[in-house]
Amino acid sequence: MIAVVSTHFDDAVFSCWSVLAGGGDVTVVTVFTAGPDDDRTTEWDADTGVTSAARMLQRAAENEAALALAGRTAANLGLRESQYDGGAVDPELLRPYLHDAETVYVPSGTGAEIVNPEHVVVRDACLALRSDAVLYADNPYWHFSPALSLPVVIGRERSIVELSADERERKAAAIRCYAGELAKLEEAYGPCADPSVLRYEVYWRPNRIEG
Repeated sequence: MIAVVSTHFDDAVFSCWSVLAGGGDVTVVTVFTAGPDDDRTTEWDADTGVTSAARMLQRAAENEAALALAGRTAANLGLRESQYDGGAVDPELLRPYLHDAETVYVPSGTGAEIVNPEHVVVRDACLALRSDAVLYADNPYWHFSPALSLPVVIGRERSIVELSADERERKAAAIRCYAGELAKLEEAYGPCADPSVLRYEVYWRPNRIEG
């Protein structure tokens, strides 16, 4: 079994489409999936016309539609983002999903200019359990670029995956499922659902030990 840890609803699709659309048994573990338990509307959700709690339900439905295009479903961990007075992750909540997985993919917690700090929190929680996890380049924070300049990652080597034209089209269709978030993300990071920019995904895989 392969486990892909997605900090928010869209991260696995944005960053690991080649894994989701590949073969094998893939579980997508989405960490921050719960809205607030009151009727607040945060600044990020203010353009949606609904409360933040209602918006999170919409985001969950968007994610189900996106993952369905790869034949996958999500295991939602049910934690709250920092904007909803959450943001912390107990590694033990992840253990049932990661312990027996053959391969685990987790966010690298990096970006070209900035990255959501919740990606760093999730990365560190995962690595506390699976130091052998594959790190993936967080998109759209890296603008889908293969030319990443990162600090040296000890014990891992960079791997660039090139998506075929058909894979890029399917990934773009999945990204468009996140209709309530897409315009805001594109305003901040540029085109996200244009197949021409979705050519590459970048991973840092553990070095192989030759026997």
